[in-house]
Amino acid sequence: MAMTTEQEILQNEEQFLNAKRMLDLDALDRFYADDVMVAGVLGEPICSKTAIIDEAKRGLAERKEALASGRQFEASAENEDMKVKTHGDTAITNYRFVVKVKGSNINVHRRYRTTNVWMKRDGRWQIVAAHLAFVLDAKQAAMLSGEAK
Repeated sequence: MAMTTEQEILQNEEQFLNAKRMLDLDALDRFYADDVMVAGVLGEPICSKTAIIDEAKRGLAERKEALASGRQFEASAENEDMKVKTHGDTAITNYRFVVKVKGSNINVHRRYRTTNVWMKRDGRWQIVAAHLAFVLDAKQAAMLSGEAK
């Protein structure tokens, strides 16, 4: 039985998540359209595919440096609350992307609300637009509002 568009998109999002976990440059290059438009967590500037791949390369270099120096760390990335809307050869996903990194000198737990716009081109799905925004916990929100003391 053929997969539905929603199933195809969910499968692509899982593969995309694995590419982000591994910082798989070839896979990231395939997932992002050459003309992708990405608004990052700060809203501006709009990131290009080149900027995204360059950031992944920087992350790979940092990982290699940490491992070469013997620094131990644990990292994870998960998608939560995945929602998919399909419209012909276009689909939109929205979810929380949760990243955790823990090591001797680092303890990061970030949550991002992510929206990806997928388009089927030449028989394969690619991300043509995306937006990421920080999801604040109660303490962070209180700090921004001036209520934290």
